[in-house]
Amino acid sequence: MTPRTIAILTTGRQDWGILRSTALAVAAHPDLRLELLVGGMHLSRRHGHTVDAIRAAGLEPAAELAWLDDDGDPPADAQAAAALAAVGEWLRAHPVDALVLVGDRFETAAAALAATVTRTPLVHLHGGEQTLGAMDDALRHAITKQAHLHLVSNDEHRRRVLALGEDPGAVHVVGAPGLDNAIRGDLPDREALEARLGLEFGSPLVVVTVHPATLDADPAAVADAVADAMDLVPATYVITLPNADPGGDRVRARMSAAALRPGRVAVDALGEAGYWGLMRVADAMLGNSSSALVEGPAVDLPAVDVGDRQAGRHHEANILHAAVEPSAVAAALREALDPATRRRIRAGHPALVDGRVGARIADIIAAWRPSIPPRKPGIPA
Repeated sequence: MTPRTIAILTTGRQDWGILRSTALAVAAHPDLRLELLVGGMHLSRRHGHTVDAIRAAGLEPAAELAWLDDDGDPPADAQAAAALAAVGEWLRAHPVDALVLVGDRFETAAAALAATVTRTPLVHLHGGEQTLGAMDDALRHAITKQAHLHLVSNDEHRRRVLALGEDPGAVHVVGAPGLDNAIRGDLPDREALEARLGLEFGSPLVVVTVHPATLDADPAAVADAVADAMDLVPATYVITLPNADPGGDRVRARMSAAALRPGRVAVDALGEAGYWGLMRVADAMLGNSSSALVEGPAVDLPAVDVGDRQAGRHHEANILHAAVEPSAVAAALREALDPATRRRIRAGHPALVDGRVGARIADIIAAWRPSIPPRKPGIPA
């Protein structure tokens, strides 16, 4: 049987850590052939040129789709329009059996539209989730309504996809593929990370990631609260800078300034191995990134989630919420750093952290036979 061609789109560090094990599993599957589309922030020096991490994983992109440069990030609508054109042009020139997308970003939603208008079957990972404080929430559900196969992380998310009117037979609970990274054997240790970052890790060690809260009146206000709270809690802080979202330039400037104090460093991107290695040796996470809720539980890492960017999202025992106010953030961070908090979190370690989510996804895709052109059943009234 001729292997079916599966395209996977990755647009930056935020999704490559999630997609890595799936891409490797698709590439290794005897009934599938991988076409890896690499675009957006991956190709930008400003955002760490993380296409290098993809090649380091042994995967060569089938295409590099550029819609950013290093002169500053265009507005989100301009990025989405450029992504729509780039992905659509590639799909027209290279028809595939399916396109795999993950999550909820605006360029991902643009790629879903490109798949729809080119009549390409669409697979969506991590549907059914909620982030009520960001535009991502609407974009994620829009992708769900365009997708034909849904691979979700837990039963709660499956129920939400079904509530959107999707076919129960097309919705599978597979776990969170990004958690496959937790059991990798090639993650850097503390000494390697210190050498790479040029910073000795004093204790406690806190990973900080702040992204704009795109539905707030001031999307960058959370950065001020987090930076001020860092001044109140002595620690070593490793700051990863934000993605190309509306308000991102101001967040980047504020967090870069916060990193100038002793015992701190800011980086554009660590790569998925570096980031997971850092999570394994860290004492806490701080900010408003989905990685605290999705990846953090795999290593039982306490995390302070600031503001409502992730409001409504499923979370495990590792999450402590804090209002966008420096004293509240500092209090939550002190609680996260309490050894008793780590012991409590370890007692509630989540299921489906077995290192095989990517393989499950590849097997489901290999067995899937969508109609050509793809059609979905109607929604009962």
